[in-house]
Amino acid sequence: MSPNGTPPRAELREAAAKTVAEIAARLGDPESVVAATVANGTHAEIDETRAPVWEAGSLNRGYPALVLLHAELGQGTGRGAVLAEHRATAHRFLELTATATREQSVLGAFAGVGALASAVRVAAARDGEYASLLARTDARMADYARRLVALHSSTRDAGMPTYPAVVDGLSGLSGIGRYLLHRRTHDEALRAALSSLVSLKDPLRVRGVEVPGWWYGPTSRTRVAEEFADGQVNFGLGHGVPSPLALLSLAWSAGVRVPGQDETIAAMAEWLLAWRERDEAGPYWTPYVPLPYYADRGGHRTPQPARPSWCYGAAGTARALAMAGAALGRPEWTAAGTEAVRAMVRRPMDGWGIDDHALCHGWSSSLHLLTLCERDDPEAGLAAATDAVADRLLRGFEPGAPFGYRYFQPAADLHLDMPGFLDGAAGIALALHSYATGSAPASGWDTLLLLN
Repeated sequence: MSPNGTPPRAELREAAAKTVAEIAARLGDPESVVAATVANGTHAEIDETRAPVWEAGSLNRGYPALVLLHAELGQGTGRGAVLAEHRATAHRFLELTATATREQSVLGAFAGVGALASAVRVAAARDGEYASLLARTDARMADYARRLVALHSSTRDAGMPTYPAVVDGLSGLSGIGRYLLHRRTHDEALRAALSSLVSLKDPLRVRGVEVPGWWYGPTSRTRVAEEFADGQVNFGLGHGVPSPLALLSLAWSAGVRVPGQDETIAAMAEWLLAWRERDEAGPYWTPYVPLPYYADRGGHRTPQPARPSWCYGAAGTARALAMAGAALGRPEWTAAGTEAVRAMVRRPMDGWGIDDHALCHGWSSSLHLLTLCERDDPEAGLAAATDAVADRLLRGFEPGAPFGYRYFQPAADLHLDMPGFLDGAAGIALALHSYATGSAPASGWDTLLLLN
């Protein structure tokens, strides 16, 4: 037992592996999964929106998430029969995903045909596997990228701000571009997507204030409070400028380059460093800021740190900076990101604002990001925090819950049984598996989150 009461890492990893096996067993039968998910109703208040708890073709709340989990478990090390069983289960869920999305369009990388595309590219472990299906999803994703490029071009030509659905990793060009970068079958569409994101380096004016080109116009999602009536600038990897920064950096490192790409990477990275806030623990990023704060930073109360997670917070933003630093040979950007993560773990975990276990913004999110940070920089001093988060996550397992973990929605004081990727048990299991093995995901599932 460590001085702070955390069990030794070997013990935690063993417990994590057992928990993953238990979750995977509970997420193996399609009929049982669906029945448990909708047992208490088909809809619920999720993120302040009444939404279905089960969406067959959604990476968040449907079959594609189960493809990811079993594909990852089928590509690792272990007994051949067990690996083969996981691959067969992944294939079964992939067939169900294809059926569920047959009449749908691409809705970003996480829904509709986009979710099918994301799932099949992770499941295709061998050259030539799922070649026919991938050819179809490649074409659909490339076509959607072209449509987003055209939409983005029209808003830029009109001098209007862009929107998360056009730019970010879930619905926009960053997520679609990551798929195309992995596949490399439609480089014309990939380069068009990169060029579109490069155009974000050109500033805009909103109510007479010069703002960066990645400023978001007001929508029901960006107008999070009255002072956001003119939109926001967003610091999170899930929805903000770290999304295009990550894709542009990954593409540059892979040798896929368009004019202005390196200048845009530098502009985004330097801007993120300029807009760090600071408290007694060290530097941090808040989730987003409105126009009044952006126009007069010194005349307003300093906003608080984002909760440490993938979608917002220091670790996700630091990951994008690290990729930018690696791309352009700027180690100071990587070091600045690491400094923010160190400051994050210096703050008491009880004050992090995390109230669920999910991969989007719960303890499994923090665990996977800290695992990545520690793997990249073993000397960063993050091991104790990584193990403490793992311990918290493991202690949250509920044997009586259908999938072992329940998704908590604080606004509605509601607990839901969710099997999916960002909100549910599949994502939690994937993070625990990465921690348990101490190695990078064999299937590359976290590339969907722009983490690699």
